[in-house]
Amino acid sequence: MPSSSPRTEARLLVAAALALAACNDPARPAPTGPSPTLAPAPAPGVAPAAPPGRGAQVFVDVSESIRGFTSARSVALQTLHGQVIEASLSALQLNNPFQRCAVDTAVHCEAPQLTAQQARLPATYRGGYSALHLALRRPPRAPRADLQQPDPLDPYNVTVLVTDGFQSTSTPFQPGASGDVACTAGADPSCLAALLRQRVEEGYGLWVGRLILPFDGRYFAERRLDAPMWSRVTQHVAALNTDPQWNGVHFAASSPAMTGESGAFRWQGARPLLLFVLTRDIPRGRQLVAEMERRLAVERFTLRQSPADVAFSEWSPFEGLTARVLNAARNESGGAADSVIVDRPVRQGETMVIPARCDVHGQARIRLDGVIQFGPMPPPPIASVSLTWQSPTPLDGFFLMPREPMRTVPGPFTVRTGIDCRQLPPGTRDYAFGLFGQWTVNPAALAAEWFTTGSAETSYDSPEKVFGLADLARTVLAAGVNRQGYLDRVTLRVTRQ
Repeated sequence: MPSSSPRTEARLLVAAALALAACNDPARPAPTGPSPTLAPAPAPGVAPAAPPGRGAQVFVDVSESIRGFTSARSVALQTLHGQVIEASLSALQLNNPFQRCAVDTAVHCEAPQLTAQQARLPATYRGGYSALHLALRRPPRAPRADLQQPDPLDPYNVTVLVTDGFQSTSTPFQPGASGDVACTAGADPSCLAALLRQRVEEGYGLWVGRLILPFDGRYFAERRLDAPMWSRVTQHVAALNTDPQWNGVHFAASSPAMTGESGAFRWQGARPLLLFVLTRDIPRGRQLVAEMERRLAVERFTLRQSPADVAFSEWSPFEGLTARVLNAARNESGGAADSVIVDRPVRQGETMVIPARCDVHGQARIRLDGVIQFGPMPPPPIASVSLTWQSPTPLDGFFLMPREPMRTVPGPFTVRTGIDCRQLPPGTRDYAFGLFGQWTVNPAALAAEWFTTGSAETSYDSPEKVFGLADLARTVLAAGVNRQGYLDRVTLRVTRQ
């Protein structure tokens, strides 16, 4: 490997210093959210963050609703599990140990474990429903260590969950509910959103993928159907069969169960399969997703065998923006400015301290030079970032806050602060300020993402989409994106002689 350049070493030093920037200053105000340069902090009452575990596990939804992806001729699910997921884990040496667990009304990790070959068999998928929350939910804290149930995720470096969607319950979506409340009715979108949000808040990276696969089998609306609802289904099928997006794909819906609560009917055409990837090891998570995408492009077992059938998105951690003040100097010379002396700045922890001396005649602007850098992944369109110069404490009129607008683009920046010593009393005083970042979800960008456009509003009329996916995504993404805090801090230490 070639030796790193001075510029690369500088970038590494900047990133390392900024990773400490939001947690070591005893004088900082209480944050309203995790620092933009750090992974989200654990939520109150949650166990302390654990380091990445070892190996990998795969949870496989084996409910009957998956059976339509299988057939006597199709090896799509075997290829997905064997040649994409398991092979990618092996290529990155994440498969020691490795286990594949089946999920129906319970989680089955005991031997003999589900094999990739069994994943293609229709008989494998016999569960009435899939209790996905059992694969994600952190067990309650036990009164004694010997009674504590193990967490389903923490012991492993990587967890992959494969499912076709979520339960449809009578409970409306609850974006702010805890897992204990949201999962009372089952693994519906509210429940999964709450559990995934908690994992994001604990520091897990989260990636979500969607594969469009051929489907011919029973689809379960999980609610009683009536004649108007079935009419909506048939009208939707007619619209799909004339939609250019689905050229070459024939959709059909038939044999509805108009009694009972399953709302089952035969669906032919396309359906999505979802992959959730969770890990505390963010770089490895990104490598794994990239490797799976590469293998999916080679295997080409999706419906149209085109890039449109495969989509992956990172839902957390969005840490790709750092900023650093590197130097400070007096902006001009002559007149009252010559009565201000700016000494060499000193970096003290997360703060750049700029010593300055002046007499009663001093008045000058001070130039700050710095740099904004993107991390391994720049902020995506769904994450809007704004940067402003702010102070954690009120400042008097003898100090000038930088007023230059800050753009969220990588590269150098220059701003100017200043002091007016003409009315300052003798002595030393500190003026503390910093570059403040605020991250928010961009609604327009969110509306254009595949997990929004591919979300169904009802559980019955659009089986080619995922019921409740947009609500789930919006809730989880807000936990990963919404944050604010100081990216870098400056103290102008003025001594009036």
